[in-house]
Amino acid sequence: LYIYLKFAFLFFLTIWIMGIFIEYLIPHFESLTFLYPFLKNTYSTVCHQQQEKLLIINNSATLTCSRCTGIYIGSFFSALMLLFFSVSKIKNGKILILAFLPMLIDVVCYSLGVYTYSKTIALFSGILFGSVGIIYIYNGFDILFNELKEK
Repeated sequence: LYIYLKFAFLFFLTIWIMGIFIEYLIPHFESLTFLYPFLKNTYSTVCHQQQEKLLIINNSATLTCSRCTGIYIGSFFSALMLLFFSVSKIKNGKILILAFLPMLIDVVCYSLGVYTYSKTIALFSGILFGSVGIIYIYNGFDILFNELKEK
């Protein structure tokens, strides 16, 4: 059952990420155009979508900022790897906090005007946090399933 949940979660993450990149997909699949307003509105509930913070390539932009896009990409790749590899149990949130620190430092430094916004730094700090965050979540589910088996 647990492996099916991993596949289902990966499937939904894949759909979610495809939605983020809908502007990149529309030129290749014009039938997806009708989804754009719905997706833009949906992603606005999880991201500020400030135009200057979106990833833009060939006049197509992501529907989430660089940092949020990184979080989802990191989550996706970790979820994909967790299908094939197991990860030792994370018993506390120290690793998650360590993965969060680069993102926090970036936000604080940008907010204080230490440097201008960097899409690259935001993307990679998001990837780090998303990668570790999903492992932390998976381990939590693993612990839950093991406890349920014991009962």
